[in-house]
Amino acid sequence: MAYIKKVIMKRFHISDEVVYELAKMTTTLLNDTQDLLRLVKWTDGESNIDTGYSTLACMLCQNAWNNIKENEPKYDFVDIGCEPPDINIVFVNKEDGSICNKKIELKSSKSTKMPGSTIKNLNINIPLIYCLRPKYEVGPFKVRCSQYYTAMGESDTDLFQDRTPRPWISFEKMEQTKEYMEKEKDAWIDYYASCALNRLEVPCQKSWQDDMVIVLKEKIIKDFIKSTSIESIKKMKDELLSSD
Repeated sequence: MAYIKKVIMKRFHISDEVVYELAKMTTTLLNDTQDLLRLVKWTDGESNIDTGYSTLACMLCQNAWNNIKENEPKYDFVDIGCEPPDINIVFVNKEDGSICNKKIELKSSKSTKMPGSTIKNLNINIPLIYCLRPKYEVGPFKVRCSQYYTAMGESDTDLFQDRTPRPWISFEKMEQTKEYMEKEKDAWIDYYASCALNRLEVPCQKSWQDDMVIVLKEKIIKDFIKSTSIESIKKMKDELLSSD
């Protein structure tokens, strides 16, 4: 029994780049199965339900992995299992029984923008597959894939929130051809900081946050000038100008 437990707990590594390629191939298969997407039950009354979508995506993800193995024989020793919700993947090393757990996030909407996940527990580098459902029965389903952070943000002037942010995600911002690129978990903070400054220059509906940012900006500049020598300021300015 102890031996079995030890084998079950053994793990091996599948890179995030490989999982991203798997997500992109799954997206291609989803786009190619319009008839199956039409059979999915997307709503129950006023509630959205993604169980059927997730089940279909899991099946196609397994098909996509088989396609990858045909092109990449080095993965012949690896099988996968996929389970809803979303696509929760268990990669299994057939040689020693070791496993690797990964996830592909799924979203669907009739709108090109929708509320995303709470940022606190979110891996912004995770692959995201977004199914844009047709507003009318005759329209096509459009499915895109990107890393989560690529789709984050409704605009360049989003307000930051007084609780753990839940950034919107945008179908239109997703770039499926983009290569995998790792970002720090807290990269979303830089995004909201840029939005806060953009709001001072771009016409948009005024918020109390804009006034706060103006005051903060003045206080930070004054404090910086007081605590920094003229020589240091000049050096930093020259470095900034030369890097543009």
